[in-house]
Amino acid sequence: MSAGIIGALVGLVIAIADFALLRLLATRVELPETKRVLNVTGLSQLVLLPIVGYFVAPLFSGE
Repeated sequence: MSAGIIGALVGLVIAIADFALLRLLATRVELPETKRVLNVTGLSQLVLLPIVGYFVAPLFSGE
């Protein structure tokens, strides 16, 4: 398994954990705009963190 794939998987795990925490925080907020921003942030991290992990992990592993 290449370093890029491992980095993408680690990024996905971190993104899922962060998404769950942001959704939990969104349930405690009163303003609908803030809830929407927290949900959009969580969804964007689900896409961006695996991509960043895919490109950054080979730099750390030396590939």
